[in-house]
Amino acid sequence: MGTTLFTTKTMKQIKYPFRSLSLWIFCAILGMYAPSHSQELDLQSYIKLVKEGNIDLRQSAKQVLITKEETKMAKSALLPNVSVNGFYQRDFNRNFLFINDFDGSTTRLRTNFNNSVSANAALSQTIFDPAIFSAAKIAKLAEEISALQDQDLHNELITQASTLYWQAIFTKASVIVLVENSSLAEEQLSQVKKLHSKGMVSDLQVQQVEVFYKKTLPPLENAKNQFSKLMNDLKVLANIPTTEPMILTDDLKTISLNNVIYTDEADLEGQPKLKTLKKEVEIALRQINRNKKFWYPKFNLTAAYNYDAQANDLNFSANENKLFLVQLGVNVPIFSGGQNRAKIAKASLEKETAELHLVKTKQHLVHQLRTAENDYSTAIANIETYRETISLSENEIEIFKKQLSLGVVTTVEFKESRLRLTQSRLALLNAYLDLHIAHLQILRITGQIH
Repeated sequence: MGTTLFTTKTMKQIKYPFRSLSLWIFCAILGMYAPSHSQELDLQSYIKLVKEGNIDLRQSAKQVLITKEETKMAKSALLPNVSVNGFYQRDFNRNFLFINDFDGSTTRLRTNFNNSVSANAALSQTIFDPAIFSAAKIAKLAEEISALQDQDLHNELITQASTLYWQAIFTKASVIVLVENSSLAEEQLSQVKKLHSKGMVSDLQVQQVEVFYKKTLPPLENAKNQFSKLMNDLKVLANIPTTEPMILTDDLKTISLNNVIYTDEADLEGQPKLKTLKKEVEIALRQINRNKKFWYPKFNLTAAYNYDAQANDLNFSANENKLFLVQLGVNVPIFSGGQNRAKIAKASLEKETAELHLVKTKQHLVHQLRTAENDYSTAIANIETYRETISLSENEIEIFKKQLSLGVVTTVEFKESRLRLTQSRLALLNAYLDLHIAHLQILRITGQIH
């Protein structure tokens, strides 16, 4: 039996020597992007807003209701059909019948009355018709498919919203890293200027360090712009006004690291796409059975009551007719010109096509699942590697800062060390983002995302 097991271990916190600086920068970034009275959202709170406000999900919910009404319409054919009609008629002209007598005279007889009324009621009930029964079952399956498609849309949109959320968190954290990188470059420039005032470095070295500092600004600005765009995309997805302030509170690194993931094809049984395709195969089978029953006799029961009356003075009881009848009807198809045989052949081909589509989709999902599992394992390995690299780079930076103040280390060496630290920090953030996305993909593919 297919099961999904996660072996979890507590993530070790990474210690940075620039913790106080990072905290100050983090507060500054929040002040920049989060006006007062902002809406603070963790991932689950944001997903709740998406479920409530996303336009695609609301349209899908309406479609589910439409298919429910269509099921009711199909089932209504199994219930009796009752109708009542009536009318009153006033004749303003007299009509006569003229008869020639044997003596040559003419007799005139009136043939209409001034007033006439008529009423009838009829009840029609299908007793046996395979086509109606099959149509009701097919409509019910179509309703179930609509619900599964709505579930699949939820699955896809929640994955999209969660991915977008973590991308925004990643970009916000990247801004902090790039601000720290720019601060280090600015600090280096300040130290070099002090050394220049003492005659320990040349004008060229000062200009070189100043260029290094200026090169840190464009990536920082691009990251800020990207963060603003992602925030706007998040609001659009949840149907939140773009002018409404919003703060994302989750931390990219607060995720458990699961070293081992066991999955097999049985874990895909909860996938809405596969469930939908199985329902489509079932519909195709019912269509075949429905068409094969075309030659079955169809029975119908009709009960009717009719009342007619005429009078000149509105006293209808003197001249009235009443009729009550019950009729049992039978209809046996004899020849359809080959149309029904073609319908059976078409339904059989549609069933085979649906079965092939089911197999192909399952293969595709299995491939996606294996890819996501590989991405998950790779992200965990990268996280461990980049943690160690960052620790070494931070120690190197501290040593270089002291040596630079003494003029022992060149500005180029310091720049390379700073870039290695920055790149490692960004790579670590990216590995965490990959881990989140891989985890989301596993949940999406196995139909476990909520």
